Amino acid sequence: MKGPRLTGWRPDRHSSLFPEKIIVMEEDIKISVVIATYNRSDIIRMTLRCLAEQTLSPLEFEVIIVDDGSSDGTEDAVEQMKPDLPYKLTYLRHPNRGISFTQNRGIRAAVAPVVCLIADDIHLDPGALEEHVRDHKMNPGPNIAVLGKVTQSPGLGQSVFLKVWDPFRFRELEDRRELPCYLFFACNISCKRAFLLGNGLFNETLVKEGAYAHEDVELGYRLEKNGLRIFYNKKALGYHYHLVTLDQAMKTAYKKGLAWVRFRTCIGKPEITIRYHVLQYRFLKDYREVFRRHNNLMGLDSNPSRLFISQVILITLFNFLTIPFFWLPVMKKAEQNPVFARFMHRLFYRCVISYHFHKGVADKCRSRIQSPGG
Repeated sequence: MKGPRLTGWRPDRHSSLFPEKIIVMEEDIKISVVIATYNRSDIIRMTLRCLAEQTLSPLEFEVIIVDDGSSDGTEDAVEQMKPDLPYKLTYLRHPNRGISFTQNRGIRAAVAPVVCLIADDIHLDPGALEEHVRDHKMNPGPNIAVLGKVTQSPGLGQSVFLKVWDPFRFRELEDRRELPCYLFFACNISCKRAFLLGNGLFNETLVKEGAYAHEDVELGYRLEKNGLRIFYNKKALGYHYHLVTLDQAMKTAYKKGLAWVRFRTCIGKPEITIRYHVLQYRFLKDYREVFRRHNNLMGLDSNPSRLFISQVILITLFNFLTIPFFWLPVMKKAEQNPVFARFMHRLFYRCVISYHFHKGVADKCRSRIQSPGG
């Protein structure tokens, strides 16, 4: 798979194109790229280099880095690169306040009519920003958002897990143009800045539940009440470059499960229970409510019979016995043995990680029952 042209970027290349200091007029900026970051100094360098390779003119976009109190030299890394980058770059920093506060600050600081939110480990394909701008030009409505495709970076060859894992599951969207609001993913999405400011930004109170509070999906549900429509553009491609181990991915999934219970309470939408395949007793009424009426769920989730059968199979094959005594040893063996590696499938990893998410949900529900005021 072709990846972003990291090796093609050179500071002197853009210096020759722009021999004098670039004067960027705010009225010419069509899109503001907002990147919230925390302790990713090495990764953010690569992200900024990819943005230097955009086919969209550097006079037509700006990049805003919002640093949530990093302690790894992120500020120095950005400031060192800043003079050699062809686009307008703004660096903001504040003491650690969480992802929602950080994203909101970047949106408020943006000057373009369209804001593109990308994660600090998303390396945009050269044509990605041009696709975002083109799609918004074709769909000028104030309530339109454009979700770009995200796939694993071909540079992630450090382990079998990283080669095989598919955390975003964008392949399920290939034949869709308009998406439900629960796919408002802040990893590579653009929307009208005025619409965001007028209808609510990220919920900063969710940070109380930890770093994985599902704040982007929660925002999508609130924006839907004011007419949000999300269009999918697979040409606005981004590559996810996140060095993570299977053990770290399982721990992150568990934390997301812990945060999910409050997230579900905040949005009050039963569809989200089915989307996350949560089968806790207190949320089973959501299934009855959703399937008694028309739902906008996608694929397997929209069919109760198939969904039930798939969940029975999943629980049978991936549980508290099979995962530690079979799946994890096999996955460990796959990192050492090419024969085992050949048979590893993304679904195996997804199910193992999903188990830890559901364990987090169950533990949070249990703690709430034991401490009703918590």
